[in-house]
Amino acid sequence: MAVEVTEQAAEVLKRSLELGGIDRSSGGIRLRGARSLGGAFDVQVELAGEPAEDDQVIEAHGVRIFVGADVREAMPDAIVDLELQHDIVSVRPAG
Repeated sequence: MAVEVTEQAAEVLKRSLELGGIDRSSGGIRLRGARSLGGAFDVQVELAGEPAEDDQVIEAHGVRIFVGADVREAMPDAIVDLELQHDIVSVRPAG
């Protein structure tokens, strides 16, 4: 699995961790999958105090990313980026 995190997204995620009171040495950002009512697969980005048992831990630009098994299966190569128009972090397939 390859997860790429852009520097712009990492800066927003660092601020989110700080505002959320998450210790970056043990906590990080969790990417977990969720199915919408229409059946589409969405990736939720949330603060986490520690990785879950089945999370893969990736470090990028000073941020720990915890990737759930459902995300690894649905999106083996992903990019965590910042959507400038809406100033939100998004996760999308690479390529």
